[in-house]
Amino acid sequence: MSKGQKERRAIMSGALSFSRLQRVSVLSLLVILGAYTSYRSPTFLTWGNLVDNLLTNAAALGIMAAGMTFVMIGGGFDLSVASITAVCSVVLVLCMDALSSFGPVVAIPVSVLLTALVGIALGSVNGILIAHIGVNPFVVTLSTMLVFRGIALILTGGGQAKQVADLALRNQFNWIYDARIPLFGRSYQVSMPIVIFVVVLVVGIYLLRFTRFGHYIYAIGGNEEAARLAGVSTRRIKAATYALCGFTCALAAVIFVAYTATAQAESHQGKELDVIASVIVGGTPLGGGSGGLLATLTGLILLQVIQNLLTQLSVGPEYRPVITGLIIVVVVTIDVLARRRSSR
Repeated sequence: MSKGQKERRAIMSGALSFSRLQRVSVLSLLVILGAYTSYRSPTFLTWGNLVDNLLTNAAALGIMAAGMTFVMIGGGFDLSVASITAVCSVVLVLCMDALSSFGPVVAIPVSVLLTALVGIALGSVNGILIAHIGVNPFVVTLSTMLVFRGIALILTGGGQAKQVADLALRNQFNWIYDARIPLFGRSYQVSMPIVIFVVVLVVGIYLLRFTRFGHYIYAIGGNEEAARLAGVSTRRIKAATYALCGFTCALAAVIFVAYTATAQAESHQGKELDVIASVIVGGTPLGGGSGGLLATLTGLILLQVIQNLLTQLSVGPEYRPVITGLIIVVVVTIDVLARRRSSR
């Protein structure tokens, strides 16, 4: 075995050790915070709070985080997810209003399909610029974050709130958020956003773990040049991850609009921070090559529990972005130090 191969194996071994340590740490912290929060609030561990409240509210964010996981495992990064979601929300409402005369049977599925196509198209713009042209992901997605937000402003005539005007159409579309599926009788029901989130997780786990597409994503994140030399179409795979991320943003937009029946150009600002935090805290490093959707789910739930605890402690909303940002800094710093130590 050559010296270079030994060094790469040592780096991968250190990264895997850190990944396992981080997963154990996150799960331990989740258990501790859950126990403390339940101590402060006896209703915390109830089905109504954990499922109807916490998981339902986190479902759309989790769907966005699922798409971001694919991008980050492949060594990418996307700051534009919140802006893509805003554009998709506006497009969805405008399409439903334009098609309202055809009735819910036509207006809703066609509008959702067009919204999904818009999300894929916007994600593909990022993918083409990053994978095929070679522009830095941070520069591209920072730029498109502003461009896409501007498009949403143009579509809304300067940022005016758009609402599904047809009342019958609005009531039918709200079913996507309001519907409940019984699991263990009427006392234990699961909301439709959670069902959609679970479907996205199952499909995503299958793609990552049991298909060549998923294996190629891990290979590209681990060593893009080696993957290219092995015959992997790295540009096409990387571009596909951004298109997939745009699609998950469109799904999240459907849930957001189903909840409020409105869309605003300036909505969802700051959600890119929550999405990235969920992925990083879950154990997917910025350099890519490792991580997974179950890890992202753990990070998402941990951050939601922290938000729930901050609410219990009456911490003002102005302090919450500070806490989320500090969590990201700590996790990334530990990741960098662990990789630096393993490479020595």
